[in-house]
Amino acid sequence: MVGFSSAGPAGALTAPLGMTADDLPTWQVNGVVWALAQANGVVFAGGTFSSVRPPGAAAGTSEQPALNFQAFDAASGAPTSCRLSFTVGSGAATVRALAVSPDKSTLYAGGTFGKVNGTPVSSLAAIDIATCTVKTDFKVAVPARVRGIAVTADTVYFAGDFTSVDGQTRRHFAAVDTTGALKPFAPDADDAGKAVLPTPDGSKVVLGGDFNTVNGADSHALAVVSATTGANVRTYPGFIPPTSTVQTLTADATSFYTGNEGTGHGVFDGRIAVAFSTLDQRWRDTCLGATQAVLVYKGVLYSASHAHDCSSMGQFPQMDARQHLLAESVDNPSPLLGWFPDTDDGPAGTEQIGPRALTTASAGGTDYLWVGGEFTRIASDGNRPQQGLIRFANTPDVGAPSVPQPVHARLLLGGGIRLGWRASLDLDDSALTYTIYRNGAKFATVNASSTFWIRPTLVLTDSKIKPGTTYHYQVAVTDGAGNTSARSAATTVTTHGTAP
Repeated sequence: MVGFSSAGPAGALTAPLGMTADDLPTWQVNGVVWALAQANGVVFAGGTFSSVRPPGAAAGTSEQPALNFQAFDAASGAPTSCRLSFTVGSGAATVRALAVSPDKSTLYAGGTFGKVNGTPVSSLAAIDIATCTVKTDFKVAVPARVRGIAVTADTVYFAGDFTSVDGQTRRHFAAVDTTGALKPFAPDADDAGKAVLPTPDGSKVVLGGDFNTVNGADSHALAVVSATTGANVRTYPGFIPPTSTVQTLTADATSFYTGNEGTGHGVFDGRIAVAFSTLDQRWRDTCLGATQAVLVYKGVLYSASHAHDCSSMGQFPQMDARQHLLAESVDNPSPLLGWFPDTDDGPAGTEQIGPRALTTASAGGTDYLWVGGEFTRIASDGNRPQQGLIRFANTPDVGAPSVPQPVHARLLLGGGIRLGWRASLDLDDSALTYTIYRNGAKFATVNASSTFWIRPTLVLTDSKIKPGTTYHYQVAVTDGAGNTSARSAATTVTTHGTAP
């Protein structure tokens, strides 16, 4: 057991966290959300689904049609009037990538589809955000699935399963201008592209995917190429294990970050930070559990995965359960930050990874973190049903820590009463303050940190006791935002001797 003395109150949310773990009411989908993007207080969700329904509504009830796409109000979580149908002549249509132009006027969508609201397209479409209509002057023929999109002021970069665009050879990566005209950018990758990311200065593009070579050079899963021609700028031979692929890319002003998924023993499933200035690795986290999305918000890298073993980083050990959302400092991935909202894996018949897409959106002075995927429940909120979408915000934290329990008390041979209890859990605060009550009055405070995998037994000794007296003890716990749990059930001890 670990003993603590009285101390001052805990701090605020575990620094540098900005988002609370309090999930907000959000409309649902009846399938999988593969991609999210945002503009002007609106969040766009694309995936494989046919309807949306209100929060709390069971599947099959209160549904509204929404064929693989729906726009939502970022602040309310409710659908807007922007509803587009993405369809295909044969097979299953799906939206796998969404990106917004820097001026927030155009939404680009990629996936497998042949029409948007009846307008012919070919796996890549441009949507006028103001009118929620297809831009018919943007015409690109992509004969296979588009999996990733990134947009600059004059160029749309995209990645996928294709080997040609507009009848010209483009192996898994390509670029067009804002009219859809094909550009010379033509990196030659030998397998699927999953993600594409221009550097802040616009001179280079980061490629991620399943490939083993780029332009004939050994560079499994990751490469950096010229933004103009696609010629190699930096390759990474042996950098990523052959059983691991880059699923997603994101960036801040100084670095880009990968999210990796792998298979088999000794796999790499985590995240890598690479400096733009040198194109060298800054850090790598080695948590196991198929990362699907990464996003930077105010110095924190949020990730969507189904992490099940971070012991190689000195964090949680292998476990049967999965932790689907994580946060880590962009400066150092360990220790993990104390932010642990969670979903489930998703239903049978899916890949059962859980969350797959992240975006942040601002509305009314509040920032919202939206999460999309194949999940059907919010495990961190009583395992309540919620399918495909959920959101969080940088609003004040309102979730209290769990009630301390069980609280035990016993007499010590040398005098005094020793109290012990298991540390509580708070989903967005690891540093907590415990208040001990004796016979209803505040008696002492104890500070301690805990996470879902480390919840130590805390102890306190009461040496200010009298003989022949009955003492009732309770414990409550407060997080950094001032949210306090209910008091624990009372535990009672009567001291020996005769009361004075």
